[in-house]
Amino acid sequence: MSREVNITTGSRLHWGLLSLAPQVGREFGGIGLMIQEPQLKLSVTESTGSSDSVKGSPGSNEKISEALAAIRRECPDLYQDRFYELELQSEIPQHCGFGSGTQLSLAVAQALASLSEEPALTAVELAQRVQRGARSALGIHGFTTGGFLIEGGKQSADEISPLVVRSDFPEDWQILLVTPENRAGISGYIEADAMQQLGPMPTATTEKLCRLALMRLAPAVQTHDFEEFTAGLTEFGHVVGEFFRPAQGGIFADPQMAELEQRLISRGIRGIAQTSWGPTLSIICQDVEMVTSLITEYGYSEFCELRTVHPLNEGAQIQINQIR
Repeated sequence: MSREVNITTGSRLHWGLLSLAPQVGREFGGIGLMIQEPQLKLSVTESTGSSDSVKGSPGSNEKISEALAAIRRECPDLYQDRFYELELQSEIPQHCGFGSGTQLSLAVAQALASLSEEPALTAVELAQRVQRGARSALGIHGFTTGGFLIEGGKQSADEISPLVVRSDFPEDWQILLVTPENRAGISGYIEADAMQQLGPMPTATTEKLCRLALMRLAPAVQTHDFEEFTAGLTEFGHVVGEFFRPAQGGIFADPQMAELEQRLISRGIRGIAQTSWGPTLSIICQDVEMVTSLITEYGYSEFCELRTVHPLNEGAQIQINQIR
């Protein structure tokens, strides 16, 4: 008998940083939310062969190979001479603002630790094994906790930003994702270069974002105040977007999404924010059918994927099966 580990997790929405290149204090930080879909499902078994077997899309296969190499560097005594069969049953789309790389890498780290029957590892320990968390840690913490999240930023390059707020997100607030087709957000080295070119975020901008996050958005989640949260998120997205305008060409990365936002705002819709570098917009809804109907009426559904999802208020699911 051998063992199979199955990991299931959702996606991460990242609604914006709190700081960039400050003269003093912590850098990065941010707010976001874990959602049930798009979903990642990964199964892992130990191989009797002398190499790994990886089944997924080319981009995911590369990420898995990178994660395995990092784990073997970090824990050679445990993993250097052991090989695995890894298969993705479902994947999170890459470069759409869903944090696919972090969720996949942490899923690999968790699966190997479970197969080896290691003591429970924290989110930070998992991230350190696969070298995640260079900038954002929302998806790291979200992998083990789910929910609405605020991270506090990094004091040093090798630190993983601490989680300072975690709350269940109201289950009756749905999230409409609008993703333009054939348009990818930036990531990796390109993302790092774009941030380098922006220069420091003004202290006044960081102070405004922190106030919005801690004194408007977090309390609104905890008191289930939909109007306060959606108005605050729209304002937060505009403040962040204005800072990143030189790097992404506008408040949002895709000009058509900026146009859509203004049309929805004119109809009284709030709670609209780009996730990460886009191109996806997330819209917090109580009446998702009405918002979807408006987007369809405006013609955006002809070139955008519309997906209605729910908040994910729990961490990744781990299932261990005995197989022959």
